[in-house]
Amino acid sequence: MARCGISAIRRVDARGDPGRLITEGERGRTILTVDRRLPPRTPQWNGHVAMTAARTLLPPGATGADADELVEMAAAELLLPARAFRPIAARTDLTMDGLRDLARRFSAPIRLAARQWLLTGTWAGYALLWRDEPMGVRLRWRAASTGAPYPATVCIGARADDVWRDRSRLDATLRTGRPHHGVEEVRTGSGASWWFTRFGIVREDAGRAVLAIVVLDRHDIISGRARSPEGIDSGPSNKRRTAGRRSPARRGR
Repeated sequence: MARCGISAIRRVDARGDPGRLITEGERGRTILTVDRRLPPRTPQWNGHVAMTAARTLLPPGATGADADELVEMAAAELLLPARAFRPIAARTDLTMDGLRDLARRFSAPIRLAARQWLLTGTWAGYALLWRDEPMGVRLRWRAASTGAPYPATVCIGARADDVWRDRSRLDATLRTGRPHHGVEEVRTGSGASWWFTRFGIVREDAGRAVLAIVVLDRHDIISGRARSPEGIDSGPSNKRRTAGRRSPARRGR
């Protein structure tokens, strides 16, 4: 915490925000306070501490979605430093069980583990968190590997129906709690694409949700050939080009 200018961590009776910074004393010591209802050294506790500390690294006045994403990236590096994380992640199966194992190893929240897994370049794609709410299933969090732009439809608050052409695997995961995977047809805003996707239940501060792990072809991202409709394009011409050839994502099933 010293690199973030934080002198101490203190458990307090907090209302609202479970982690915040206060300044005290003549020398202006910065204290990071954490809600005492959170068990210390758990993934949830560690996540709040890392996120609060990471916010001190932002330039003054930085706000909004981009700033929040930078905070998560910094928090992920604090909890899951790339030098230690990368070799372990490279040996971990790209499954929901593999993601949970990484989170447990580093005592980190699932979301930070997923973001760091993407940022370290072990695989290419997206992590998308879907929550069942009174107004329907909505996208409430997202992360992408370096160089992978989000399709126009994959925005925070998006309805599941606006992204997934067939919701059967997503809905089955929500209903049964069991993981599902397969190749999904996706609306991207400029046509349709096919994504190999793993769906699994996760539990976090806001409750139960489905995390979708989307695996893309790294070569398409690097070349920029699939900048808007990421994955395998569903047009007839592309189907002819890929006939008889399985994508790397599907070979790994």
